[in-house]
Amino acid sequence: MSENKPGEGKPARKLLIPSFLTPSGIKPEEKRERRERRLRIRRRTDVDEGKAKMNPETMKELEIRDRVEVVLVGGGSRERKYVFAVIPSEDVPRNEVWCNEEEMRRLGVADNSIATVRAPRE
Repeated sequence: MSENKPGEGKPARKLLIPSFLTPSGIKPEEKRERRERRLRIRRRTDVDEGKAKMNPETMKELEIRDRVEVVLVGGGSRERKYVFAVIPSEDVPRNEVWCNEEEMRRLGVADNSIATVRAPRE
């Protein structure tokens, strides 16, 4: 009786692939995940126009340094994005962003609105 082993029988095929097509030659694309959270936008008179106040711990968590992007929901073409200079403040609760009252009124943003907050793309 002859027993067939997987290594015996037909010779294994060898594929010649150029080195520039091998996975070792391809550098993996680093996909950096953008951190974002849904926070409440509050209107405040003590904040200057074009600026926003945030809690420093929230800024660190979202990797926000000097500017913040606020995206108001609405879906499709009604989605609105605003970019503000950010000021760290311990007075601000972790789940809120404080913006200028007059500016928010002019932009049509209601007090206590929920928006997606993240660091803007560079």
